[in-house]
Amino acid sequence: MRICNRCNCEMSEGYSLQISNLTAIGSLQLVKGRTIFGEELGKVKAAVCPKCGEISLYFENTDKL
Repeated sequence: MRICNRCNCEMSEGYSLQISNLTAIGSLQLVKGRTIFGEELGKVKAAVCPKCGEISLYFENTDKL
């Protein structure tokens, strides 16, 4: 359970970010290294506060960090 930093309301989790207007739709990923061949650490998730609209980005799998 994630709590909003602005209004202390319980956030709705499990969202993801989608890149629009591109020919190849992908997902936002956490990558270590500056090159395109950097080590992929996993997908970035998002939570949204239903009260104030605050968005929180988080990484579920912290084992690779």
